[in-house]
Amino acid sequence: MADGSSRTWQRDHPWAFVYDRISGDPRLGALLWRIGVGSSIDVLHGTAARELARLEPGDTVLDIPCGGGVVLRDLPADHGLRYLAADISPAMLERTRAESRRLGLTGIETVEMDVGALPLDDGAVDLVLTFTSLHCFPDPRAAIGEIARVLAPGGRLALSTIVTDAPWPYRGVWPLGRAAGVLGPGCSRAELRSWATQAGLADVELRPAGGLTYVTATRA
Repeated sequence: MADGSSRTWQRDHPWAFVYDRISGDPRLGALLWRIGVGSSIDVLHGTAARELARLEPGDTVLDIPCGGGVVLRDLPADHGLRYLAADISPAMLERTRAESRRLGLTGIETVEMDVGALPLDDGAVDLVLTFTSLHCFPDPRAAIGEIARVLAPGGRLALSTIVTDAPWPYRGVWPLGRAAGVLGPGCSRAELRSWATQAGLADVELRPAGGLTYVTATRA
């Protein structure tokens, strides 16, 4: 992952700051989220909360990229999980640490990781969360393969992404995002389903929500 988009996210990109503020503000941020992506931020948090509720104490979660700790608010204080909050950006990891302190959470490990080459053993993770991010990855197919590799049998993936065949009002983000170095090549819904299946994921479910597509799958 050494192309321009990965180098962009190693810096504290202005959009990362904006995304954190929008996704963390229950009033203005929620309104801007609805205007920008055509769905409620509650869909993201609801998906995360449902997947986290499946886990048992001692299970391992990989939240990548964790951004500024957006999903941490869906984690109960007594979660009892091994929670790996991973990002390629040191600045985002620092924001996650600050958010963890604000929420009074313990047991959050912040780790610098590249989703294209995860430093984790095969089958080491019970749940991978990767929200609003696959469209930023320089090699989304490789990322799906790595995520599937580190999932234990029966482990779950939950992600959201902008797809290249999103409804027309949202397709205009691609030329702008590519020019700004924020977006990677992306993928269509058919490509995403195919990559997930080829990587060993089953029960692949795609759910459109405005400009985003939410995906859940299970490691076969």
